[in-house]
Amino acid sequence: MDIPANLDTWVLAGQSNMEGCGLLRDCAEPDPRVYCFSSAGEWGTACEPLHWFWESFTPVHQALIRPGLPEDQKHISDAELAEIQRRDRITGAGLGIPFGTYMADALGRPIGLIPASHGGTSLEQWSETLKDKGGSSLYGAMLERISRAGTQVKGILWYQGESDANDELAPTYAERFDRWIAALRSDLGMPNLPVIVIQIGRFSPTGDLDPKCWETIREALRTLPERVANTAMTTAVDLGLDDSIHISTDGHKRLGRRLARLALRLEGRTDILAGPRPVKLEHADIHWGMGALKLTCDGITGELAPRLNMGGFQLCNPDDTRCTENTVMDARVDPDNPNAIRMTLNFPMTDNQLLAYGKGINPYCNVTDSADMPLPAFTPMRVG
Repeated sequence: MDIPANLDTWVLAGQSNMEGCGLLRDCAEPDPRVYCFSSAGEWGTACEPLHWFWESFTPVHQALIRPGLPEDQKHISDAELAEIQRRDRITGAGLGIPFGTYMADALGRPIGLIPASHGGTSLEQWSETLKDKGGSSLYGAMLERISRAGTQVKGILWYQGESDANDELAPTYAERFDRWIAALRSDLGMPNLPVIVIQIGRFSPTGDLDPKCWETIREALRTLPERVANTAMTTAVDLGLDDSIHISTDGHKRLGRRLARLALRLEGRTDILAGPRPVKLEHADIHWGMGALKLTCDGITGELAPRLNMGGFQLCNPDDTRCTENTVMDARVDPDNPNAIRMTLNFPMTDNQLLAYGKGINPYCNVTDSADMPLPAFTPMRVG
């Protein structure tokens, strides 16, 4: 298929939530302005699902899947497994087409997508040090796809981190990911390549799981724009799930639009804001013996929402444990400052108590602005 000369191409990289695991119901319709470089290595109109691993021309994907197949399928050929997948697949909706449609609307030119994700993969498996393995490594396969696609890459969309949320890998995630970005920019000869990341969302596990590592990954992704130039971040912490860990089809539509707004912002659209970001926490007026806090934010388009019953805020102790002797009873838009959130507490906040948002593996968060740009989860912050 011939593709337009003015195609803006974006790479979809990471693990399953970038791959897209939403139910194939009410998913984004194909848009003739949005193109996809298929797993088989051919350009065509983007159509859900975007990733088809058994058809991949880079063998890393088949190699990662085959060991986990049922015994009766382990010796079936890739072609036969591709037919089975085409026949039986019920999931695969992702954020790529919604992203592309929003971008095409805003820019008035076509958008290309290069799907390169793979579910369940860690940053170590994406390591730039495996580049020499070519298509037998995730990093090398991504570079091969970019080269074979034959278009100029505009940027990288990244959703990954769940597989690094453990004691061994989480503490070094920020350092390793910053290094990964530098290597990719060097390998592509694009020192200012835009990289837009998604702060990992919710997880509803059936067993016990230490939330601290999950929160460490979230914070590493939240603070990326503070560490690395020409990067941006949004979050999925407020989005619904189609299973215990995968963003719902509707959530992917919202997420695609969020990423597109950030992409346009990195291209110079100063009228597009990044979304609510916490900038100052202070005590508010106390009444009836209760406590009150005011969290001022910037980056807001229009108004904060919902105006009442904002969820996700929690008081913490200095050791990062949940505060049990004092809680956030209510959070709403501050009546005196539309860019602030006023919280009512059981008691006045003490000097050693802190405020967090989106704490834990499966929090309930719902704060956005009028453009549906969300407040990201953040680690406990002090008044002042």
